[in-house]
Amino acid sequence: MKVGHTHYPSPTSNAAIPVATSETKVADVKTHTKDKFDGLRNLCDEIQWTDGLWLHCHNHCGENQTSICGGLNNARSRIQTCLRYAIDAGMGIILPSVTMRNEDELLQTDGGTSVCPEKFWDITHLQKAMRKQCPQLQIRTCGDRSGFDIVLDAPSRNYMDTPYTNGTFRAFMEDVLEVSGLNFADATRSNPILITFADTYVGWNYRYSLEITTIRKALFKVLQFNKQLLKLSSKVLQSPELQEGAFIGVHLRGESDWPAGFGGLNDQMRLYVEEIEKIQTSSPTEVKTVYVSCGDSIAIGLFRDMLSPLGYTVHDKWTLLAGQPDILAQVEGLTFDEKAIVEYQTLVQAKFWMGIITSSMSSLIAYARSVNDKEDFFDTYVFPGSERSGFNRAYPESPSMKGNNVTKLMVLSGPDIMESFP
Repeated sequence: MKVGHTHYPSPTSNAAIPVATSETKVADVKTHTKDKFDGLRNLCDEIQWTDGLWLHCHNHCGENQTSICGGLNNARSRIQTCLRYAIDAGMGIILPSVTMRNEDELLQTDGGTSVCPEKFWDITHLQKAMRKQCPQLQIRTCGDRSGFDIVLDAPSRNYMDTPYTNGTFRAFMEDVLEVSGLNFADATRSNPILITFADTYVGWNYRYSLEITTIRKALFKVLQFNKQLLKLSSKVLQSPELQEGAFIGVHLRGESDWPAGFGGLNDQMRLYVEEIEKIQTSSPTEVKTVYVSCGDSIAIGLFRDMLSPLGYTVHDKWTLLAGQPDILAQVEGLTFDEKAIVEYQTLVQAKFWMGIITSSMSSLIAYARSVNDKEDFFDTYVFPGSERSGFNRAYPESPSMKGNNVTKLMVLSGPDIMESFP
């Protein structure tokens, strides 16, 4: 029997989930037992698994509309969320292909050409890590949908729909099967069932699942960037100019795809310079080297013009790799999103760092820099004093800089995705 492109009623099992506020205290609730896998092994051991039931997430991108897109870190969030969905429902997962960004029109992230997720992420590490931490989870990659006679299309999720929490995605899958006269028991290894679902972006609420400091950390750690791109990143990080002493990393958004409403370039530069001067006065040793990550050389030039008169040396990947023409040529041959990965590790390793919260890359870097801390960075340093209303968070001073003594984010009132990201 072949079943596909069927419409189902939207599930109601997660419709009444309350919206978290900045006052929610994760430490006040009981979470999964901590272990070396941040509770993931414990969670997977508790789940009822169905051998033969598979989930394929996408967001209607690519030639066959079965890929994910939306930019590098939106796509990453979609994969991590899909992993969480599959675990909740006790299903296998088909990791989707990824549609490339149009390099001439950066806002067009559905450029038509789809590639395997290995292009951006270390899927070998993911598979190896999950065999240890969640051995029950079966994984296929690159949109491999071969061998399925039964394919069900679940109703799509809209960006602003209520995210899922513990047990609600499994209930949703039960609804999808029931509409077709099926149930979990009908799926077997010899008679597998595939359910496709779009869209997974910020689709799981880690806070209301009580997983902010456990499962979210575990899934973040298993989904790492492509090793070869990180090796190129190490070439930047190992430059003598950055090895001479501590340096300040800055993620500056001034490219053509950056919406002005997400935090303008002038505000970023003004607040970053003020913060850099504060670092200079508070640091026990002089820190005069700044590394700027930005895809627009003109924006970097403007920032350099502001800092140079104050005695700072401002580097970027082009200045640091000028003496390594072969490496520079490799970097220049990369796509926009691959170049972002090359700069990622340098910013994660910077002694001091600052970025902008409305950028998913900045949020990811801030998370990576603090992932091993006992307390959540955002709950501890960024959200206090703000108010959450629906999908938005309001800051009393917007824009402003918030964070700890080594990691800072420019915050401004607007959408807040950090209950469901990365």
